[in-house]
Amino acid sequence: MLTKNNASDAAVLDGGAAIVAWFKAVGVRNVFSVSGGPINAVYRACARQGLPLIHTRHEAAACFMAEAQSRVTGQAGAAVVTLGPGVTNAVTPGLVAMLAGTPVIIVGAQAGTASSERGAGMAYDVLPIMKGVTKWAARCTDPNRLQEYLDIAWRKMWAGRPGPVFIEVPTDILSAPLRCEPQTSVPPMPGRPGLDREDAEAAGALLSSSRKPLLILGDELFFDRSQRIAEVVEKHGLPFATMRLARGIVDERHPNWMGPAYAPCNETLRAAMKKADSIILLGHHFEFDLEFGDTVGKDVRIVQVCSDPELLHRNRRADVALAASPAAFIDLLAELPAMNAASDWTAGLVSEWGRERDAQLGEGDNSGIHPIAAVDAVTEAAPQNTIYVTSHGNVDFWADARLRISAPGRYLRAGQSGALGAEVPYGAGASFADPEAPVIVFVGDGGVGFHVAELDTAERYGRAFIIVVLDDEMWGAIALPQEMSFGETYEMHLPRRDWSKVAEGLGGRGYLARDAAAIQDAVRDAIASGKPAIIQVPVCSVISPYMAYIS
Repeated sequence: MLTKNNASDAAVLDGGAAIVAWFKAVGVRNVFSVSGGPINAVYRACARQGLPLIHTRHEAAACFMAEAQSRVTGQAGAAVVTLGPGVTNAVTPGLVAMLAGTPVIIVGAQAGTASSERGAGMAYDVLPIMKGVTKWAARCTDPNRLQEYLDIAWRKMWAGRPGPVFIEVPTDILSAPLRCEPQTSVPPMPGRPGLDREDAEAAGALLSSSRKPLLILGDELFFDRSQRIAEVVEKHGLPFATMRLARGIVDERHPNWMGPAYAPCNETLRAAMKKADSIILLGHHFEFDLEFGDTVGKDVRIVQVCSDPELLHRNRRADVALAASPAAFIDLLAELPAMNAASDWTAGLVSEWGRERDAQLGEGDNSGIHPIAAVDAVTEAAPQNTIYVTSHGNVDFWADARLRISAPGRYLRAGQSGALGAEVPYGAGASFADPEAPVIVFVGDGGVGFHVAELDTAERYGRAFIIVVLDDEMWGAIALPQEMSFGETYEMHLPRRDWSKVAEGLGGRGYLARDAAAIQDAVRDAIASGKPAIIQVPVCSVISPYMAYIS
């Protein structure tokens, strides 16, 4: 918000103006930030150039919100943070974005060049840290080269598998005058590798004889879109599972969907990876959620396609590995003759996933309702276009398998890193990315405490999202495995706090709901209110299939 307009400096052209002009040119929708004197030039430029500046309560939250915009829109998000601890607060979001493959631009301040190496206040050499959690990190000390550096960052961010980038700018460079007006042209996107004819023919030959194929849709497909995925699934009769960013790439109410591609919470997928005769892994590699490929049957033939060649053959060798656009491979599959997939193979997997999902239902107890009953009540009351957020706690793993995501960008989860704390800022960021869609965050009574103050950020800017706190009065993801392994727990219990009043104190709405009907009423009322909200639901403490399996 611009609180004072001084006409004399309305046309200031400095380093901050160059950065903001570049942001606008590439389609950045909002700049997320926490104030610091060294970044005032960026703040002024946002006000002068009309780029919305969202002032959050913590730098980590600001960067998580920027990443959430990327996960919803498929476009780059942007955050600007002050020097020293402002940048180090961005380290965990950088790590999360790096492991997820989401494009985020983080601009961090540094002490002025005149005080370099003199022990200036808050100054610290953060580049070595940021280089470890981003695809590229660099320092720019010439205001007239800032847009050149940003163009480099753009290429690095989008090349191959996307990811975060970081640029450090001393404060005097941010406020230094430019020799000419900033450029407003959009930098070109890096090219994506096409399909080699010989490799494409090899993949086609391998798949032509497959009777038990399995399609796994990975994260890269969110940014490398093909409109023909559902066509391919139906033409070839493929059963398919979806990785995190790919959730909703095909409507998960599709009759061939066999659940999320997280092996620890999907026993049907684990069995399928053993019994299939071929696996088509698109835009991904065999990482933790696919058990590193260790449980893939020894005779299963693998076709892996991703644009980053470093991910090919990672953890499990592929029979055909293509360093190419996954979308281009989808288009190839659409043109190939129909595969000879056994109809009972696909129907059997889908049916088995349905039985597995139904078996998750359970009873509550005196402490609260079952987590599944709470999740189902929320989803039954929420509109189809709702954006859902989960994280890496026990209650999140219950939610993951219940959700059926109908469209891309409707599901956000910082699961690759295992980081708690992202979920509330993700909810806030999603509300800025798509103000028309309800946003619902599932989180436990442990995870909600990291960044609950960002409800205030949403309320100040007229945005709304709902936090559903599934409250079992403990750090369940750790406590329940401790109990299983040792017969006791260690400092795991959390007293019940009144999270509904916290929401009210931050300008939002608060609800306490103890049964499905009350949950549904609260969801509908919160959406209608247009205010950020917390719905606190006491639940019984029961270990999720995911946590039980990995423990």
